[in-house]
Amino acid sequence: MRLLPLALSLLLAAPAIAQFTISDDLRLDVAGGVQPRLSLGVEEGATDEARYGVGLRRARIQARVLYRGLGGIEYDVEGGSGTIQSVDLFAFADLTDRVQARVGYFPVAQPRGAILTPYFLIDAVDRAAIAERWLGGTLGGDGRDLGVDVTYAANGTRLTAALHNGAGTFARDVGNYREGISSPDVVNGPETEGVAFAAAGSVEVASVEVGAFGGVNGSEPARTGGRSYVTGGAHLYWGALPGSQPVRLKLDALAIRYDDDGTGAQEAAGVSALGAVRVLGAGEAFARAERFWADVEADGDDYLTAGLSYSPSAARGGPYERARVSLAYQYRGGGALGDAHLVILQGQLAF
Repeated sequence: MRLLPLALSLLLAAPAIAQFTISDDLRLDVAGGVQPRLSLGVEEGATDEARYGVGLRRARIQARVLYRGLGGIEYDVEGGSGTIQSVDLFAFADLTDRVQARVGYFPVAQPRGAILTPYFLIDAVDRAAIAERWLGGTLGGDGRDLGVDVTYAANGTRLTAALHNGAGTFARDVGNYREGISSPDVVNGPETEGVAFAAAGSVEVASVEVGAFGGVNGSEPARTGGRSYVTGGAHLYWGALPGSQPVRLKLDALAIRYDDDGTGAQEAAGVSALGAVRVLGAGEAFARAERFWADVEADGDDYLTAGLSYSPSAARGGPYERARVSLAYQYRGGGALGDAHLVILQGQLAF
């Protein structure tokens, strides 16, 4: 009976990535995580509606094959829906010790609080609502696109520039490569006016991180109603990672301007503020307030999140994100959307 606590202690304190030597030139790194969730959602209206849920928010596996430390291939899959789905698939090359290039399907430059914050480092149980709203109105919920980017990272500075299709999909007829010249339809899909460019940068000094992003998408993706758009934003973090320090503060702001489709240009914007305080030695109490304007001339939607997370792995001296249990209450009100409440109990095991 003592073997189970011992095995759990070893798991929680072990390195997060398993490494396997394939040959003298090749190495396989495997990582992943799972997030089981219990939830209760209530929407207010003429007749209040409630829904209970039990399942997996995420079940992720990441595999990287590295060649002599010069580059490699990464493939991530997600199984939380019960079927295996591709998440990331790209090749990368380490051009220097500080510069890396990627080509394939991956998270392009975007708001720091969106997909650039990995799922196992989310502050609460979900990313900020304004980041999710931004994703829904630009690249899609996955926050990924087919393209190429170059990243410089050194001494707390990170700069990324990406050229991508702009459709936010792997679909051959929209975002993937064009067929060969022998094909009867070389265009093979909807005509697009252009491609997309995005850039992001951040500087971290001690525990303070300041950054910004910007982008333009001329591909007129279907999810925007066939409109091109420009977008930008900034963030200021004091303690970016959950459990990293006794008190943490995070501020995010973003904006989108869609081209005129004949009825006028639409402008959207969002702001978010989060505070977290260490409790119980290896836990955090957190609260976040947000507002998102789907149209800056209309009333915005308000979002509030409050809760507590506890990390058994941090209590044993390991990483905070390795094992975590979070309880959160979320509220949505104001604007065009009806009031809603959500209570979530979520576990996390990252390896």
